[in-house]
Order: sequence, then structure tokens, then C-alpha cells
Amino acid sequence: MPAGAYVVPWLHPSQSYHSTFWEILDNSDIDTVMAGALKLNITFRINMWNDTTRVIPSTVYLGHDQNYLFIGGKFVGMYNNPWPDESNVFGIYFDVANDGMLKTPESGSRYYLEIDTSVYGPFGPSMSETYGDMIWAYEPDQFKRSIWWPAENYLFPHGTGGTTLANMTARYDNSTGTVNVLLARRLRTPGTENSNAFQMRPGERWTMGFLLELYFEKSFDNRVDGWPRNIYPYLSNDSSWWPKLVIDLTNPPANI
Repeated sequence: MPAGAYVVPWLHPSQSYHSTFWEILDNSDIDTVMAGALKLNITFRINMWNDTTRVIPSTVYLGHDQNYLFIGGKFVGMYNNPWPDESNVFGIYFDVANDGMLKTPESGSRYYLEIDTSVYGPFGPSMSETYGDMIWAYEPDQFKRSIWWPAENYLFPHGTGGTTLANMTARYDNSTGTVNVLLARRLRTPGTENSNAFQMRPGERWTMGFLLELYFEKSFDNRVDGWPRNIYPYLSNDSSWWPKLVIDLTNPPANI
């Protein structure tokens, strides 16, 4: 295990993949929902289109059980995307081979949340959620180079494959502009090997490079910040400087 690696903790079964895991966000802060998870405290700074900077103190939560990687985010003061019909986006990317060089089919996930504060119902503003599996792959038409690309684009016309997503949810606090997100990513998804290198078997321990992003989407003018630094729009496949993430399935707790 490399020095300084971030080890993802096991979560207790009561916090695992059950309906209450998602429903509890209605009545509890995500800190409570993800108690026991690894917490990364990050301040994202996104340069906006009007030459201001949106400063977003954030916490990213990571935990797992034997089947799922649970990913949470609390983004304070993010507010909604100022462009109509565009999304707030949180992304996590993995150098699954852990060799410092991205190559097909390295894996990633993006969570898109479209917040419409003009439509306010009993549970707050209208929200539309979308999830995308990402793959480091060659994009032939527009970019003519390898980029993080939606997995379904890579698969077409070879088939639709499957999705790593098990479930997702989000909450938005209109008074503070805080965005809370929570999703479960399968540790292994048979049938997606061509578009998802993240295929972790029971009893294995994996070390992977990883990178986080937070951004506002707008056609070809996304406004992005990353952790530990922003490398958008991915002009290099060098991931040698990415921090390391460890998921260890070799010694499950007795109560799992």
C-alpha cells in the first residue's frame, strides 16, 4: 500500500445499499448519512463566465461494502448553474491500472444535476438527475485524441453495455446554495469490461489513481475546477501525479 494513499473504509450494513440509505437525506445531513466514510475537505474555485469566482467549500465522502463504492458530495454555496437547462456536474475518475498513464478503458463517473429554482415544490426546487459512465478513449470526430468520453458513445454502434450505477439521489438547499449528492457505483459490472476497467472481485485489494472535478456545464464552454488540481480539458494522459485510492476487500468486518 503506497504511503499517503487514501484508504476507503468499509461502511456498516445499515449504511449500505438499502432504500433508507437514500431516503435519509430527506431528514438528515449527509455527514450523518456517510458517518465512517473517508472525508476529503476541498475548496473548489470555479471561474465563472462573468469573470467572478465561485468559491465552494466542499466535502467528498467515500465508503464501500462488498458490492458498492459509495460516493457523496456536499458543495456549500455552489448554487445552480446560471445557464438555463444546463447542469451542475461532479466527476470522479480512476487510473484503474495505477500505472500513471491513462489508457482505454480507464473508468470514471459523472453526476449531472439540473436545478431549476423557478419551479419550487414541496421538496424544494425542481431537480433533474443524470448519471454517466466515463471512459478514457479515442474520440475520432471532434477532438481526434483520447479524452474522458461517455461510455455509451464509445460503445456505439457495438452495443449499449451496462451501467455501473446502482442508485443516486440529490438534495438542494435554496437558502445556502448547498448541493448534496449521493451515489452508489458497482465495484464490478459484468458485461462492461470494454468500457469499464473497474471490475473488482471479492477478496481483492486495489490501489488506483483518482481525480475529482466540480463544474458548471455549458456546451463547449464548461467552467471547471479539479482536485488536487484542475487539468481540464485533459490535454495529457499523464496521471502519475494523481493521489492514490485503496479499496480493500480482503478482510471484511465480522458484521458485514
